[in-house]
Order: sequence, then structure tokens, then C-alpha cells
Amino acid sequence: MKNKPYDKLMRISNRLYNDGLEKAKVRDLSGAAESLRRSLLYNKCNTEARNLLGLVYYEQGEAVSALTEWVISRNLDNYENDADYFLERIQDDPEELENINAAVRKYNLGLEAARLGNIDTAVIQLKKAVGIYPHYVRAMKLLGLLYIRQEEFQKAKKVLVEARAIDHTDTEVLRYLAEVEKNLIPETVKTGLFQTQTPAETEFDEEMGIDHSRKGLFSFFFNDEKPNMLLFMNLIVGVLIGIAVVYYLIVPSKEAQIREEYSASRVDYSSELSAKTAAISQQEKEITSLRKQVDELKSQLNGITYDTIEIAVGDETFSAFFDAWNAYNELRSKEYSDDELMKLSMDLWTLDLKGIQSKYAQDILKKMRDDIYPVAAKLVYKRGKDRLDEGNIQEAIEYLRAAADFDPESDVALYYLGKALEEDGQYNDAIYCYRHMLTVSPRSTLRDYVPQRLEECEAALDALKNSESEETEGDTQGQE
Repeated sequence: MKNKPYDKLMRISNRLYNDGLEKAKVRDLSGAAESLRRSLLYNKCNTEARNLLGLVYYEQGEAVSALTEWVISRNLDNYENDADYFLERIQDDPEELENINAAVRKYNLGLEAARLGNIDTAVIQLKKAVGIYPHYVRAMKLLGLLYIRQEEFQKAKKVLVEARAIDHTDTEVLRYLAEVEKNLIPETVKTGLFQTQTPAETEFDEEMGIDHSRKGLFSFFFNDEKPNMLLFMNLIVGVLIGIAVVYYLIVPSKEAQIREEYSASRVDYSSELSAKTAAISQQEKEITSLRKQVDELKSQLNGITYDTIEIAVGDETFSAFFDAWNAYNELRSKEYSDDELMKLSMDLWTLDLKGIQSKYAQDILKKMRDDIYPVAAKLVYKRGKDRLDEGNIQEAIEYLRAAADFDPESDVALYYLGKALEEDGQYNDAIYCYRHMLTVSPRSTLRDYVPQRLEECEAALDALKNSESEETEGDTQGQE
């Protein structure tokens, strides 16, 4: 039975993630960050949203916030998580980390100086912060604000335009830019949109007691002494014509467009419904066929004598097979736990039906594995990685071998299986895993670590060969 409230929360979270992704593509970083934060409110384990939020923070210069999101993401899910790649890229570049730290320190110094009223000192520190870390939007905004306070509007405009190029929709940046543009408007324009009087005319009006303050936009159409009624009537006629055009031309066109869109969506919905109905019918047929195969298999089992079972395969194999079959059907009919799923996957992995000649049994086992392995691969890998981190090498090898069988293209399962085998002294098998990982996943984020691991394995093999050779020579000399 599906958990409808849970599914709804997951859909909302994914929809907000997609919205954040679209906004990030057009550099609406503030809007993207807001959508992604809301996505995480509905599903804190949405690692794709968390990773993207970290990238948005990093692009805005908020490196500390970005690192925080990536660390949380990796702790939530360490299976093929892009957060590993982001963190490794930063950790592999000490200069970048130092620049980030230096920029943050300069920003804090500038902020404190601004609070104390030392504007010149604050400007110097903020300029250094932006120079060290050119994407530091927060420092740019504060620097622009201080320039505005000093009435250095051209400098303010320059730094704020650079901030807007990073984040097109930062509301504070846009508000500061609007203030700068207002102050950069020539004085003749500031006097009013329709103000055309000279200073002498203005002085004359004041002496005569003429008040222009009450003439707003309509002073363009009316003159107190000679009303231009013809111009006003032309305006009214133009408005009426516009209304008529909208009503008779645009509205019918939009109605027709809406009807077409509704018809198209109805057709698409009908097609989708037909496809789903056909799929359900096909699944029902498969279920009926499987039930028939199970009944035939049970009939075969009932017809086998005890001696035959004991000689051919023993009853333990059949018992294990039916236990797995029952567990498989039980899991399909309920909300199961991770431990139940992992146990079934490992039971299926270790189950060997070579002694059973029934094709139905082999087909059913294959179907169960095809259904369970892709779902359980992530859990089994995580269990193996945990065992490796704990130093339990043998269990780690078992789980990681299973994970590599469940997902043959999993770079992480192959890499850490090789590492576990290397620690266990199985260097040839480890070398095979590392090289096979490069073959099936050449773009893996772990590929840069493989050459070193191969070099260490080959060095260990050479050392073993030399040691064996020395022991052989020692034995020969002793015999002589």
C-alpha cells in the first residue's frame, strides 16, 4: 500500500527542486536558493536539491554555507553522491580554501568597521575581500551601499552591476542600483517628466502666485486657459478602439487557443490512460502465468521422493528457495524496512539452484533477482562501506561483492571492493576491480585515485615476489 502523504511530499520537493534548477540555469540565484530551501523543507533527504543549493551558495560567494550543505548531503547518502566530488575539488585546492577564509575575514573586518562608523576603513577591507574572492556577492552589496552613502555613485554602480551579473535577481542589489540610477539622472530630468520651464519662468510664476504643483499628468492634456478638448476626445476614441480590437480580435483568438490546448491535453490524457490500462493488463497476465508456474513447481516438489531429494539436491535448497519466494511476495505486499530488503537480497545472492533442474524455478529466481537487486544495491553498498570503515574487512568484501553484482556499473562498489581486497592482501583481485571500474565507469569522480591504488598493489605484489624469492634462495643455501 502506498503512503499517499509521503508520496505527495516527495512530489512537492521534486517539483521545487526542478523550479530551483530552472532558475539557476538563468542565473536567478536568489530565486533558485529560495526554491531549493523550500524543497528541503518537504524532504530533507533530497540530496540533489541539497547539492544544487550548495552550488548556488558557492556561486554567490557563500562558501561556508555551500560546504555545510555538501557535508550534510554526503552524510545522508554516500552512494554515487556528487557532493563527494565537490568536496574533493575544494579540499584538493588549498589555495582556494585560503582565499575563501581570507575573503571572509576581510568582510567581517569591513562589516565591523562600518558598524563603528569607520566608512573609509570598511571600504578598504571590502575591496580587498572582493579582490580576493570576486564572487562574494554579500561583500559587493555592502561595498556598493557604502559607496552610495559616500555619494560615489559611479563606483557604486560598477560594483553593483558586477554583483547583478552573478545573481540577476538579488532584490537588494536591484534596489541599490535603482537608488544609484536615480541619483545619476541629470538635474533637468529630476525636475519632472513634463517640466520645461526655465528658472526665470519659475521665478515669474512664483511672483504671480501661479501654482503648478496640482497639475499632474493631466496638465499635458489640459491648459487652464485654453482646454484642448479635441486632443482629449482623440484619446477617448483611441481607448475605445483599443477595447474593440481586444474584444473582437484578441479575445476570440485566445478562446480558440485555450480550446485547442484543452483538446490536446484531453487527447494526451486519453492516450496515457490507454497505455497504462494496457500495461496493467500485461502485468496481470504475467502474474497469472507466474502463479501457474508456481503451482506446477509445487506439484513437481510433491511428486519427488525423499531419496531423490537427498541424492539430487537435498531439501535445504528447496526450503531456501521457497523461503526467499515467500519473503519476496511478502515484501511486495507491504511497506518493508531496509533490513528486510537487504536480507532478502543477500539470500537471493547466495541461493544456488544448480542442483534443481526445474526451468520454472530458475526463471522465478532470475525474476526475483531482477526486481530486488537494483533496489537493494544502494543499501548493500552502504553496509559494505560501513564495514570497511569499521575495519571489518571480511564482511566488507562480502557486501561489496554483492553490491558489485547487483549493479555491475557501480563505480563506488567496484572501487571500495578493490580497496577492501587490497587491505586483505588480495592484490590481484584488487587490481582487477580497479581496472574494471575504469572500464565500466570511465567518467567516475574516483578515477583520479585509481592510478595510485594500482601502483600500491603492484608494489605490494613485487615485494611479495622478492620475499618469496629470498626465502627460496635461503632454503637452497641451507640445503647446500
